[in-house]
Amino acid sequence: MTEDAIGVGSSLADRYELLAEVARGAMGDVYEAVDREDGSKVAVKVLRAEYLSDSSMRRRFRREGAVLKALDHPAIVRLFELGVDSNGVVFLVTEYVEGRTLAERLRQGPLRIDEADALVDALCGGLGAAHAHGVLHGDLKPANVTWPDDGRDETPRLLDFGASKILGLDRLTATGEVSGTPAYMAPEVLTGKAAVDERIDVYGIGVLLYESLSTKPPFEDGHIGRLLMKIDAGDCLPLDAIAEVSASVAMVVGQAMHHDKESRFGSLSELAEAWKAAREE
Repeated sequence: MTEDAIGVGSSLADRYELLAEVARGAMGDVYEAVDREDGSKVAVKVLRAEYLSDSSMRRRFRREGAVLKALDHPAIVRLFELGVDSNGVVFLVTEYVEGRTLAERLRQGPLRIDEADALVDALCGGLGAAHAHGVLHGDLKPANVTWPDDGRDETPRLLDFGASKILGLDRLTATGEVSGTPAYMAPEVLTGKAAVDERIDVYGIGVLLYESLSTKPPFEDGHIGRLLMKIDAGDCLPLDAIAEVSASVAMVVGQAMHHDKESRFGSLSELAEAWKAAREE
């Protein structure tokens, strides 16, 4: 199957009809689709045609499916199938989550503090379940989190585990290649100066909270080298200097995203407890 043949109107495995493209990722494209067997709406992520002959990309894509299959938490999208159709197209089928992404929500303005409470609960809970299975996410960003439409009482959900790392396994690439979005990644992931552990996701939640409460990412620069230097040095304004939050909340966010991992919270549960205490103040 050629790249042009994969798209809206085509079908996979004689079962999933692709109705509309809803997102484009680093490895593949995500479609709203219908399962012809029962008529249900699903999401289908398709590995791009240019990567089908790349064994490392296929392995990374399949690993995302294995990660999702192992996890069962309301804040993590459920996997239904990891498949390869007769034309060699590799795809994942997950539940279809209605609503916007957090990135789309932030275009309306910063989150209210009670909305940030829901974000902390969802991310600490969902990523805690991932950590319990030895899986680190490593690429938290607003586009990877769903956000329910106004008035809908739903849990924010984690969508993409494509850059995840399974503890105890070698890196997918032997060249030191970074897989993810640098502006949201922990310094030790970008520089290799320290071993990677659960604190990369503590960092990621800190960065997400910073942007969610201010609408501005903590580190911005059009030049990748200067951006990496800012991240490595933790060179950003404190949250309460640019957003209407308490000093206690700003301190929790600042500690979560500290550039030195030894100065961060040691676990997601520690972060959740510190957030709760700050909010109670």
